[in-house]
Amino acid sequence: MHALGLRFGIYTAIGSRTCQNLPASWGHYDQDAKTFASWGVDFVKVDDCGGLPAGMTVDALTEHFRRFGACLRKYNPDVLYSQELPIHQIGKPSFVPAVRASAEFAHMWRVAHDEGPLTHENASPMILGHLAADLDLHPFAGPGHWNDLDMIASNFPASGWTLADLHNQLSVWAMEASPLLISADIAALPPAALAALKNPHLIAIDQSGEQCAKVIMNAHIQALMKSDPYGGIAVLFVNLGPGTDTGRFSLPQFGITSATASGYDLWTGITTTFNEFSVTLEAGQTMLMQIKEV
Repeated sequence: MHALGLRFGIYTAIGSRTCQNLPASWGHYDQDAKTFASWGVDFVKVDDCGGLPAGMTVDALTEHFRRFGACLRKYNPDVLYSQELPIHQIGKPSFVPAVRASAEFAHMWRVAHDEGPLTHENASPMILGHLAADLDLHPFAGPGHWNDLDMIASNFPASGWTLADLHNQLSVWAMEASPLLISADIAALPPAALAALKNPHLIAIDQSGEQCAKVIMNAHIQALMKSDPYGGIAVLFVNLGPGTDTGRFSLPQFGITSATASGYDLWTGITTTFNEFSVTLEAGQTMLMQIKEV
């Protein structure tokens, strides 16, 4: 696999069984880490699917995930460790502590439920739900440790998602700096979907080194902002309302001090200039722009 220019990832779970009810790594962290390293594994995903002793506390489970990570690094210091400690703490007081702990010993950790159902009708609610779950977790994200919103292009196009749904997901994932892991039959992806997944500007925003921390609202339109590696700022507009709505924003709200700014739409490729910005979006729709002073 390495000779083909590929990385090698593998999946297991912290308990005695995986989500497919196959044997997992409970009680064998050191042994499995050594085996994975001997196989040349670059990426290890450790799930939480049960198979744990009765009465397991969150603190104890946290230490098991921490220990597994230490074993993985012992045999391969360059391994990427992905895990799901926070998943079963969603909605509980233990959720943020689980994320905080994960940021200390893992490279990425899931902060939202599995994507589903994978239908066009559920695409926007799922994407916006994942955004809401992650929006306040930016203090725990940074180089080497990231909040993970789950896979991109999940089963596209068989899922029934439209290209607009895929653009919405990629835009949210990029602003939240979520790792971009494709979960689809790449050979079956249409050219427009491949182009979206390979969009260099989008990837640069995702990999800029920061998760969005600045958010403003007008009407039902939410605007998320962070630095754009291509210059200026990246701004994601999201309609959180139940119907079509219009948001109006002044340039100072974007940190623009000039009288005029330019806006480049990452998906249409259209550039416009303006002295204030107005955007009309359908419910659940997004628009990702690069805004710069003129």
